[in-house]
Amino acid sequence: MSERPSILVLAAGSLGDCVLTLPALRALQAMGEVTVAGTSPFQALGSELLGVAKVLPLDPLLQVLLSKGAVDPCGPAFFRPYSDLYLLFKEKDGKLEGILRPMVPRLHSPGKPFAEFLKEGRWAAEYWLETAVGRAVPYDSPLRHAKLAVGETLKERGRGILQDLKVESPLVIHPGSGSVEKNAPLPFFRNAAEKACGESGKQVLVVWGEAEEGYLATVREIFAGLPGVTVLPKSLPLKDLVAVLSVSSAYLGNDSGVTQLASAVGIRTFAVFGATDSRIWGPQEAVILAAMKNLYK
Repeated sequence: MSERPSILVLAAGSLGDCVLTLPALRALQAMGEVTVAGTSPFQALGSELLGVAKVLPLDPLLQVLLSKGAVDPCGPAFFRPYSDLYLLFKEKDGKLEGILRPMVPRLHSPGKPFAEFLKEGRWAAEYWLETAVGRAVPYDSPLRHAKLAVGETLKERGRGILQDLKVESPLVIHPGSGSVEKNAPLPFFRNAAEKACGESGKQVLVVWGEAEEGYLATVREIFAGLPGVTVLPKSLPLKDLVAVLSVSSAYLGNDSGVTQLASAVGIRTFAVFGATDSRIWGPQEAVILAAMKNLYK
């Protein structure tokens, strides 16, 4: 039996970008042993959740590559084990590609600029998935539905966090995102929480992160006094958030990385889109709610 090839992936981006590369990473892992050198969301999720062999930090590698005189013409020893190198970036960097090309037998990068791809109105994950497999992927391909590899240990961690919060199998609401323009009004999320508790008897857990710290007091005030609603006392590390989502009943949020994450965990996901195109940025599997201007109609 021949040894599986070693594949190196350089991947950059936010949490949402990280999750959108998941179909590509799974396709590559089926071809060989994948090492990802990625930005902080890739590192925070780690190799087990992403379903790859190893995850390394991207920035130190780029600093060495792009430093004047830092690269041996034959290629640093770091690259020698890899037969293929994939660049999963939004922006093409001709200088970086020129440095990397002599270092591996095969270098793969997207065939067109991301800005050009966006004009086609297709799901963003296809940009990286097609780079990975070298061709268009059929609409019914299982690769489009790649999920995070959430094991029982992490689920048990999630149940423990919810137990400490005195919450069980909640509807998780994330009322923020990385851009205020993408956020539905906070009263919309309060109304959703009221209905979930009052009509369905569900508990609600409101989660938040760095993007919401600037108006966290307002978030707490909006949900104050609602029976059955708990606002996280402090933000969760990314793996703990995955753990909580994995044992929750459903999720509601804006166009955000957390919404992408919930869908990739595999729970029923409701996503609110208004300022952005859900065809491009929507999670792999979600109920897309009405544009924000129609939320109260």
